Amino acid sequence: MTLVLGNLDRQAGVLLLTLNRAERHNALSKPLLAELDTALQSVATDAHVRCVVITGAGSRAFSAGADIREQAGFTPDDAYAHMRWGQALFDRLAEFPKPTIAAINGFALGGGFELALACDFRTASTNAELGLPEVTLASLPGWGGTQRLARLVGASEAKLIAMTGRRLDAERCLALGVVNAVYPPGEHLARALSLGGELAAHNVASLAAIKLVIDRGLVSRWSDALEAEAEAVRSLWGTPAQKAAQEAFFARRKAAPNRGDRLT
Repeated sequence: MTLVLGNLDRQAGVLLLTLNRAERHNALSKPLLAELDTALQSVATDAHVRCVVITGAGSRAFSAGADIREQAGFTPDDAYAHMRWGQALFDRLAEFPKPTIAAINGFALGGGFELALACDFRTASTNAELGLPEVTLASLPGWGGTQRLARLVGASEAKLIAMTGRRLDAERCLALGVVNAVYPPGEHLARALSLGGELAAHNVASLAAIKLVIDRGLVSRWSDALEAEAEAVRSLWGTPAQKAAQEAFFARRKAAPNRGDRLT
């Protein structure tokens, strides 16, 4: 199998998906990406799955990127269609209604980096290297990488990364905010799963709403973004989960009045 679905940790609600083409450094063939897309859509409404972690098989690579062998005979129109196909697939990943974490082991290059950028969070092992080498093939990242990276680190840094094709080590990625955390190779996956459990412990509707208003706010007018934020609060307010959480909050305050808990 080119994609391995790990056992769902039902207590934590975290599902592990592993890109499994270690002999090809987990290159993203169309069958592998189609499997990933199908797996995500199949659990999108599964109440037991509250967070998804994506990693690569083996210790050398998260993913070396697109499978270049598939593109060898492309015409310009073929290349365009392939880019639009990948963009739509990564958009579905980015819009997945639950938190997603890319646990980056080894290198994540080209399409592999773009896949990680489509996730909500990225953790990396200390030996990770990330980059967009498409310029060395006289091309450019075409699965949303130019746009997502620019929104993450700013236009100038994104241009520098894409125009030089440089590989960034884990510490540089951390400094730029490309990854959220860096861990030793033997720990990085466990720590990513732990983060997944921390996220999954919260109300899934609240997590989905936070994700939606932040992502849409990046491409909206300020007034529209604030309206969406207020509307999202209204949609959550008064639900059984919100009422229970509020009651638990006041119960804690009553039990420990000097805690100093504060909410907006």
